[in-house]
Amino acid sequence: MGKLEQQQAELQGTLKLQKVKVRFFQKVLGFILEGDRRHPRQKIKEGPRDSFGNLLYVDYWVDLPDRSLNEFSLWVNKHMEHVQVLSPPSLVEKHRQAAQDLCDRYDLI
Repeated sequence: MGKLEQQQAELQGTLKLQKVKVRFFQKVLGFILEGDRRHPRQKIKEGPRDSFGNLLYVDYWVDLPDRSLNEFSLWVNKHMEHVQVLSPPSLVEKHRQAAQDLCDRYDLI
């Protein structure tokens, strides 16, 4: 994916990457936690637990090149109601707008 120069810069560690942070909630936590090897740069941190000991959310971080943000958005959108995009601001707005568009579509019915 992307231009050869971008790929080479990424492999050499000189390509500027976007810091992406996403919070996943209860219904998809098992799936997210079992996939701890999906991306070599990802980090997953467990959030707080409720009074029953159930995990409330996990924060997921990954540094991605700009060219990968659209594909990452598609993956995140599969979990639409169980995820909150926290950064970067452009991805937050893209996810928020997708959720709003979905709500608007149902308001037309």
